[in-house]
Amino acid sequence: MNGKPALLVAAVVLAGCASAPTGPSVMVLPGTNKSMEQFQADDARCRQAGAAELQREKGGQVSAQKRYDMAYLQCMYAQGNQIPMSRPGYSTPGASAPATSTTVSPPPPPSGTPPPPPSSPPR
Repeated sequence: MNGKPALLVAAVVLAGCASAPTGPSVMVLPGTNKSMEQFQADDARCRQAGAAELQREKGGQVSAQKRYDMAYLQCMYAQGNQIPMSRPGYSTPGASAPATSTTVSPPPPPSGTPPPPPSSPPR
């Protein structure tokens, strides 16, 4: 009996276990004043960027999904979309409390900037 069929079957089974990411596993929100059509166009472009990253860099210590997600997030951020960030100190791996997240907000105004005028009381 020849061992080639068994080797072929084993190779096919192992290849079936290793799958390339089919999409991002991270959340991105539309940028300020972006229409849904603009956001969807950005998403399509950035999915292609994620797939291209997998073609450029094979193997390594970072999983294919993480490499895809990193390329996707970088692309979406560069297109002006919002990337939710987890707050430091609110969750740690294995912690019982759920992670909280927020979107990146602009920095506060420089010191010395006068405060806004008080709002008038309701009548």
